[in-house]
Amino acid sequence: MIGTTSATTGGLEAIRGATASVAFRRPTSGRVVSPLGDSPALESSPTPDPVQVSVDSVGGSTPVVLAAIVTFFVATVLAVLVTYRFVEGYRRTKARPILWLAVGMFLLAPSPMFLRLLAGNVAAIPLSAQLLLTTLSELCGLLVILYAVYTT
Repeated sequence: MIGTTSATTGGLEAIRGATASVAFRRPTSGRVVSPLGDSPALESSPTPDPVQVSVDSVGGSTPVVLAAIVTFFVATVLAVLVTYRFVEGYRRTKARPILWLAVGMFLLAPSPMFLRLLAGNVAAIPLSAQLLLTTLSELCGLLVILYAVYTT
């Protein structure tokens, strides 16, 4: 086996513990033996065979795990784009409520996603701490958005 790569999803509650691993294997060719005997000097280099790729997933079928990972990253990008639009609105108008909405949106969506991604890949952080961090971030985001809505 040439190498093995393993990717663990970061904190996705729906597929908690799902793992996709890819193993690259290159079959080895036999040695070439001449009529003069088996000599390293007469040995030809093995011809490279095509690389075989196998994907194994734990926690669900491979298409479901891959769809969940792709969906997670698409949702993260969309949450960052919405937050960026709020920041642009604040820079244009200098209205404080829009800034609070931007901060609240960041704490509500992108921040928990990044925390799930980072904390889910650190084995030393227990699941309960991961859930507490992401839930606190979402709670703070909702509180900041409520503050922006009700103080104007």
